Amino acid sequence: MSKSYVNGLLFGFKSNGKAVIFMLKSEKIKDFLNDNNVDAIFIQKDENCRYLSEFTGSDSYLFLTKENKYLITDSRYTEQAEAETTNFEIINHKGQIGKVIANIVKSEHISKIGVERNFTYRFYMMFKELMGNVIFSFCSPEVLRIIKTEEEIACVREACRISDVGFEKTIPFIKAGKTEAQLRSILECAMLEEGSEGKSFDTIVASGIRSAMPHGIATEKVINEGEIITFDFGAIYKGYHSDITRTVAIGNVPEKLKKIYNIIFNCIEQVENILKPGLKASYVDEIAREILRKEGMEEYFTHALGHGVGLEVHEPPVLSPRDSSVLQKNTVVTVEPGIYISGLGGVRIEDTTVLTEDGISVLTKYSKKFLTL
Repeated sequence: MSKSYVNGLLFGFKSNGKAVIFMLKSEKIKDFLNDNNVDAIFIQKDENCRYLSEFTGSDSYLFLTKENKYLITDSRYTEQAEAETTNFEIINHKGQIGKVIANIVKSEHISKIGVERNFTYRFYMMFKELMGNVIFSFCSPEVLRIIKTEEEIACVREACRISDVGFEKTIPFIKAGKTEAQLRSILECAMLEEGSEGKSFDTIVASGIRSAMPHGIATEKVINEGEIITFDFGAIYKGYHSDITRTVAIGNVPEKLKKIYNIIFNCIEQVENILKPGLKASYVDEIAREILRKEGMEEYFTHALGHGVGLEVHEPPVLSPRDSSVLQKNTVVTVEPGIYISGLGGVRIEDTTVLTEDGISVLTKYSKKFLTL
């Protein structure tokens, strides 16, 4: 994907509006088809459909060739699709999605189709039966969404603001005697009241020794004095997500947990100070691991340092040892180091950030300093 197309796409949101955006996304699609050596791509995933077509409904499929764009849905959504999309042919599949695709393939003489990683065996068998010798090849259209437009960044920023305010409104209710599930409900309601379209994922509220579970979903466990609580949550605004983690203390917690908190706080501060375009995702992850290694805590950091955020709460790139991609300006990523010790508890701090010209802007603003309630 050439930088000229990326820059053009970013400009498109600032200039002539929807038609320009469509034209520039069409060029990105052509590049993608050429790069993947396919004649067309079949899109099932809702987030990819929305990004490439602007259609916000469900039960939709895209079939994209170098010259034509088809949005295939049912009668419930045809009018909405006509209103939301530009230069797409809208087709009512009437329960015959396979035949619709087969007719397009035949009319456009398509021999090789790119499909997403979630392409199902059911679709594969149906398409093979109807299309004979057509070749299918896996590809990842999610990469087209990595570099965000200014409009997309504004949506993520608003989702982050909503999550910040939601947590601030929840703070007075965080006390011994409440259950994790009660705090989850209060937090989620606060975000909804502030304008969230829903929760980014199942809200994590993990207290006491349960905080050693990185994804400790809220339970009926009662919060006790002397416990630490990890909150991991996010809001959605115009389809775009936020992701934030804050860990707080109820009363006086063990000194070892305070020490762990300081290690994680220093780790995220150092990583955010060096994070910038041009670095490999794996290199940024290694910086965090080296910081924890020097503290003798690396073995307790059991997941990737971060991930992309956008129409999905987890999307490329991934700040992990396995992702060698180079980070680029206007990419949104989380930074979320954590230490988890079974039988004691865990600490994670997470920000959503956007890469700028020579650094980052932290979009989640709620304080990361140690908070005792």
